[in-house]
Amino acid sequence: NMSELTTDLCGITLQSPFILGSGPAGFDAEDLFKNYKAGAGAVVTKSISVNGCKNRTRHMVLNRGDSLINNEGGSDMPMGWWLDSEIPKAKELGVKVLIGSVYGNGSLADTVMVAGEIERAGVDMIEIVTDYHDPADFVEKIMAVKRKVQLPVIAKVNSNWNNTEEIAEACVRSGADAVTAIDSVGPVYRIDTENECPLIGGNGYGYMTGAPIFPIAMRYVHDISGKTGKPVIGTGGITSGRDAYEMLLGGASCLGVCTYPIIHGPEAFARLCKELSEIMDTHGCRDMKMLKEKAVKIAEKSVREVADVEFDEAKCSRCGICITACPYRARKLNGNMMTVDREKCRKCGLCAGVCPSGAVKMGYVYE
Repeated sequence: NMSELTTDLCGITLQSPFILGSGPAGFDAEDLFKNYKAGAGAVVTKSISVNGCKNRTRHMVLNRGDSLINNEGGSDMPMGWWLDSEIPKAKELGVKVLIGSVYGNGSLADTVMVAGEIERAGVDMIEIVTDYHDPADFVEKIMAVKRKVQLPVIAKVNSNWNNTEEIAEACVRSGADAVTAIDSVGPVYRIDTENECPLIGGNGYGYMTGAPIFPIAMRYVHDISGKTGKPVIGTGGITSGRDAYEMLLGGASCLGVCTYPIIHGPEAFARLCKELSEIMDTHGCRDMKMLKEKAVKIAEKSVREVADVEFDEAKCSRCGICITACPYRARKLNGNMMTVDREKCRKCGLCAGVCPSGAVKMGYVYE
């Protein structure tokens, strides 16, 4: 059985909750269409500015696993190229839901002008992104763009600010129809040990995306969705259907995915859709509406205490990983029997986290 993934964002129907985040995988119309065709419910352009950004040095490196570091400044192609060529072409190819990303690091006038121009060119929604460290006029830009355009406007926030949740709330009060949370995390720094120089171009500082930032993104999705009541596009670290399911349970309405399809290609969306649908079916969610109802119930729960550590002998593979990982040396495996020293055990839960077979589980008591 396959659960239904069709969902809604700002009154627009999406074929799935997955959205290609703004980045290199959406470099041009053909790339945008490939990701949409593979299963993305919507695709976002690279961030558009009047003259394009200069990305001259090495500006993207593989971090570890499904993770990247970049110091890219958005699309290096000028606004005119997007207006005259790529936005119309993406729609002609068959992209049903196209979100135009506006690089709001310039002046207020430029931000509003770009938003108005890409609306006329045919995008379906507009996402505004601003400086990673100084969001001083971001709320003002959201308000001004909302006065200019008729389309839904999405505010993209990041965790590098000191007051991310407050800015998200202010954007919503100023008219933002949805929030994307979060952008990349940083700055971070790596060294090329072979050549003994900074790994990434310029001064070596960049911003991390992909798998490692998932728990950070989860926290902001949970907080912002709860505080604003607006749709949140949960973005950051999704690399599997299980990640997607968790992000949706955390309060996301849709799921931004950027690094994963950059590394694995557009077919990443086909895998994500299949995996999410299967997990939803396993958990009794026939469609996105049922999943969102589960998310509401989870938001109301608070774990008061761990009831006990449960052991299923039939599932145990006798690998001993839980014993090795136990910081308190509380576990022993004698033949088929697992023994736990109750005096030493602190119910920290690491044993359940490392168990590869699901033989060790935690029981919870909720408020």
